[in-house]
Amino acid sequence: MKKDYIWIGVGCIILGIFIAFQMKFVQGTYLNGTTPTQKTTEILNELSAVKSEKEALLDEIETLEAQIEDIQGSAASENAVIKSLTDELNRYKSFAGMTKVQGQGILITIDNPPADSSYGSDVNIVYDYKLILDLLNELNSAGAEAISINDQRMVNNTEVRFAGTQINVNTIPLNSPFSIKAIGNSSTLEGAINQRFGIVSTIRDLGYYIEVKEIDNLEIPGFNGSIKFDYATTVK
Repeated sequence: MKKDYIWIGVGCIILGIFIAFQMKFVQGTYLNGTTPTQKTTEILNELSAVKSEKEALLDEIETLEAQIEDIQGSAASENAVIKSLTDELNRYKSFAGMTKVQGQGILITIDNPPADSSYGSDVNIVYDYKLILDLLNELNSAGAEAISINDQRMVNNTEVRFAGTQINVNTIPLNSPFSIKAIGNSSTLEGAINQRFGIVSTIRDLGYYIEVKEIDNLEIPGFNGSIKFDYATTVK
């Protein structure tokens, strides 16, 4: 009986030594000399640090995304402002006659009478250029938005003046026949110049050939000269 207890005691001692040796082996090999509790605490601390780093990175991502949205919004706003200013500039350039325009209007052709007509060769619309000035004035009064003579665009400083055997428009010498284009309400423009005893009747009664056509889509070129102010300045 005593032998049995002795063998049991020896077995327990051997088992205890084996367990102690196993724990020492695990601690040295896998836990870097720390106890399981210490290793668990270390892992939990590392996990907490990783979570904190992840949250910091997420915050940084949100900040960067917000900055990108601000930049995109600013760029879009700037583009909108630039587009608005460009549209406004183009509109004023059109008003000033600097750009090609198109739209409904009328086409007027004026020429001298045939040489063999009863009016003779001495009748020349160039000498009666003031009739053209009167015609232009009527077109402007009727709301013409753009006018050209032989593709010379009329602007605020355009001259129409007699010069020898021709007339000068924008310093460019022109001869008959004269092709006058006017963009605006075609019916209004035609009615303004073609009324009874109006300018068209006056020109025709003097023997000149004149024809007026309403056109659905006329194209008038922009002014190809330069406008310079030497004396006029903007009032602040």
